[in-house]
Amino acid sequence: LRRALLNLRPRALTSGWAGMATAAAPPDGPISVASRMIDITVVIEGVRHRVKGKIGHTLAQALADSSIPLVAESCPIISMKKGPDTHVSLPPSVIAMMPEMNDEDEWFLGDIAESPSMKSSRMASTVTLNRELDGMVCAIQPNRPFRSL
Repeated sequence: LRRALLNLRPRALTSGWAGMATAAAPPDGPISVASRMIDITVVIEGVRHRVKGKIGHTLAQALADSSIPLVAESCPIISMKKGPDTHVSLPPSVIAMMPEMNDEDEWFLGDIAESPSMKSSRMASTVTLNRELDGMVCAIQPNRPFRSL
């Protein structure tokens, strides 16, 4: 039985310290947390804040997870479906990398944003972070006030 179980072990594992199985390092070396993070400069009312974002996450997630209270508060939970989100203004180089907004995105932006500019405005949840966005500058724009029932 022991021999059968050892044969089921994935081949990518090698014997590590004290006989424990460890994952083999990729050919380029180990992947670090820093290699999966990018820097984003967020401008709120003229003040710049530096935020880290994880590649593959959305800009909204990076803003909501920020350790800077003002940045985290700028990205409230909009709905149970969308989660945290906010209206952002992006540079033309970032807008050029993004797909065109569909009808739902335009409706959502128009419903949430106080004064959207269709040339530079997006909802932060539609911006997926990638290596090309490292060093990006974005501005948090005003959202419409929430109406309570």
